[in-house]
Amino acid sequence: MKTLHCPNCGTPFVRVTSNEGTVERLLSRFNMLPFRCQLCTNRFRAFYSGARQSTQAFDRRQFKRLPASIEAQVLDDKQLPFTNRITDISMDGCTLMMTGLSKGAFLELVLKPTSENEEIRIETAMVCSVHPTSVGLRFLEVDEPDKRRLSQVVLGLLVSQSHHPAPNA
Repeated sequence: MKTLHCPNCGTPFVRVTSNEGTVERLLSRFNMLPFRCQLCTNRFRAFYSGARQSTQAFDRRQFKRLPASIEAQVLDDKQLPFTNRITDISMDGCTLMMTGLSKGAFLELVLKPTSENEEIRIETAMVCSVHPTSVGLRFLEVDEPDKRRLSQVVLGLLVSQSHHPAPNA
């Protein structure tokens, strides 16, 4: 079977995602599966006869987190700006090495990727998980120019990790 591509942006970096509703569950029985583009975030359905990866069934994320090392400045109303490191990232969120934030907290981030000259501003991110040395963030508000720059960073990470993307990856 040929590689699936996003109908919106044409990239082969797509991932099977979870079904939403009864209709999608029914369609999945006939190999009509929901996919999420890892770059433009487009959600679409397509016929795919390949089996889902068994590990993806446990991963609720629609976007694959990619290992990274990106400097991020945290802007918080309650304290002075400080810089930490992002250890993985996707179009939807990241893991930030830091402590002291509680689940549900909102903050603003300024990412400083080494491959880009311009910063990427995440207007609003929410703490979704708290770990002993890190927090999991979900990006809620990203302006379009920053979203495009973020997709270029994610594309670079995807290309460096795999020359032949698979829909299950």
